[in-house]
Amino acid sequence: MKSLKHIYLFTKSNLIQLRRKWVSLPLILLVPIIITGLLAFSLVSMMDVAETESLTVGLVDFDQSEETKLIIELLEDSSQLGDVLSMQEMEETQAKQGITSNNLSSYVIFPENFFQKLMNGEASRVSIIGNPEKPLQSQIINELIETLTRHIRSSQANILTINHYATQLEMNDQERNALLLEQFTDYFFYVLGSDRVVTEEKLTNNATSSPTEYFSLAGWFTIVTIWLVIIYTMLQKDISTKMKERVQLYGVTDFQQAAAAIITTLFVTAIMATVTFLSYLYFFEDITIMTENAIRIACLLLLHSMIVLQSFTLIGWLLKSQKVTLLMLTIFTAIVILFSGAIIPKIYFPIYLENLFSYSFAHQSFYWIEQIMLNGRFYAEMKSLMWTVLIGWIVLLIVSSWKGRVYK
Repeated sequence: MKSLKHIYLFTKSNLIQLRRKWVSLPLILLVPIIITGLLAFSLVSMMDVAETESLTVGLVDFDQSEETKLIIELLEDSSQLGDVLSMQEMEETQAKQGITSNNLSSYVIFPENFFQKLMNGEASRVSIIGNPEKPLQSQIINELIETLTRHIRSSQANILTINHYATQLEMNDQERNALLLEQFTDYFFYVLGSDRVVTEEKLTNNATSSPTEYFSLAGWFTIVTIWLVIIYTMLQKDISTKMKERVQLYGVTDFQQAAAAIITTLFVTAIMATVTFLSYLYFFEDITIMTENAIRIACLLLLHSMIVLQSFTLIGWLLKSQKVTLLMLTIFTAIVILFSGAIIPKIYFPIYLENLFSYSFAHQSFYWIEQIMLNGRFYAEMKSLMWTVLIGWIVLLIVSSWKGRVYK
């Protein structure tokens, strides 16, 4: 109870000290907003990319059979290809002009007797003419068409088997051809409708898909982290060495003073973080946060802030020089912001740094905040952060006792 009383008294004293600086404190706290806002605006301008241009493919039909026309019609109307590819039937002269004018990525030629050879079990190939100015797009289209034709060829055995038994049953040519066409159409629909032609995996990079929302959120996270070091440093500057010695004579430990400084910093930062967060939601009306997700974000930010302040306290205890301590706090804050992936997303770092990001508490905090805010998650992994906070308090207790800073 005595320890809690000491923590309460020092927390109250810290708040009074900050209240006395009501003129200079707002100006100091506005500086990170201005600097981070300018940086975020610059990054948004650089990362704001135009919409991806769809690949246009021409379809040239030399077969002119009913079955080939059906294939081309299905390719033109297929939703499986989505916005990635746009296919349309045209004459060969139009296709060549499209390649020359760079309007086509490539065009596909269905040769004469394509479907008849397919039904007879003979080799039937399609030709893909690529655009030399777009080699990558041409390669993608080649792989897609090759995959499609492989699936078509794999149906030959089934169709030939049906054709064989239909002939033995003495079906007339019209009924047999109708049956083969029906089987082929069913299989072709299956190929286009399944994920075997194009396996789509939506990998969202919010830094490029929603740069304004992403970097605004990243700026808010960065500002809150900078506020932590500013407020904590202001509290530490107001405590002189003689004052520390005097309060220790009354049985007040460094751990109790550190706990009071952490609580004060968290309280003031929480108020400002809430106000700026509500401002963020006001400007981005399309982002809706449920109450349970707001609680998750608050918990993530609280755990992140507590780990940062615990690290600040440990650095202050291990270093005697106030100037060196301030320098180390600045460097540590910069590293935390860098490895959070807020200003520079994780994907833009070398791959060998990926493990460092996975161990970074700042990255874990910002990652889950981003997932909740921009991707609509209703879940956040906090166990590792909670364990880090618990270990941080234990380390502070051990270091405080080891240094023997208790005066009775």
